Amino acid sequence: MTVSVRGRVFDTRPLYDHRYFLSDLCEGFDEFRHGSVSTLKARQVAMLDPRPGRSILDAGCGRGEVLLACARSGASVAGADFSGAALEITGELLSGYDTDLREARRTALPWPDDTFDAVLSGDVIEHLHPPEADAMLRELRRVLRPGGRLVLHTAPNRLFLELTWPLARRPMRVAGLGATVARLDEWIAASKVYHLNEQHLPGLRRSLYRAGFGDVHAWIDRDVLRSRGHHLTAELPDAPLVRAAGRIAGSRPLRLLAGNDLWAIAHAQ
Repeated sequence: MTVSVRGRVFDTRPLYDHRYFLSDLCEGFDEFRHGSVSTLKARQVAMLDPRPGRSILDAGCGRGEVLLACARSGASVAGADFSGAALEITGELLSGYDTDLREARRTALPWPDDTFDAVLSGDVIEHLHPPEADAMLRELRRVLRPGGRLVLHTAPNRLFLELTWPLARRPMRVAGLGATVARLDEWIAASKVYHLNEQHLPGLRRSLYRAGFGDVHAWIDRDVLRSRGHHLTAELPDAPLVRAAGRIAGSRPLRLLAGNDLWAIAHAQ
């Protein structure tokens, strides 16, 4: 993956090193280091529906937790990542399983057409420039068998960052949540190094149809606080006011602006 800044092209692969994957910048690290999977990744596994006889590709496999869970369920699994560090971590995690791991760009996957029953794109699209993101979606469509399923997750929601968060910071400080505000500000600033293409729901839906997918179901998770299980929400007080604010923010249509977990399930036609 490359980035063009003022006409100069930079290779971003060195950013995605062991330090990146073994930190909170890569979702689910706390659970990974304790030998489990995050709630979010467990949902990805469930949507992929792994079972014997089913072939699954994780296109951007990261540390490999999803592949491991799918392999344990009897599925045939493959993983692609352009980061050598990711593939090294995944290879160690899946030692003993028959796994097809390949270093590859998501815009040029090294598998034939109609190879997989299900493909995961988990927290990848926000790291790609829009033309690369469109090319990736077309590739994911290409390697899926007719009727095959794409499961996609991305965060954060661009509308939350641009519209909601600037308005929410001051009231949260007044409510005594200044430490949470500071943590989120710090995480947002750090993520800007990696996030080139944060999504909003209408744009994501259009991109999937444009790539040739059909039967697209895209939504924003209404659990905007991730049940206080995310490293950015875990220290929120378990107080009636916080719970009420979470319910209100997760209601329709407010979660279009307040939610951050964007999901999509789409099928190859």
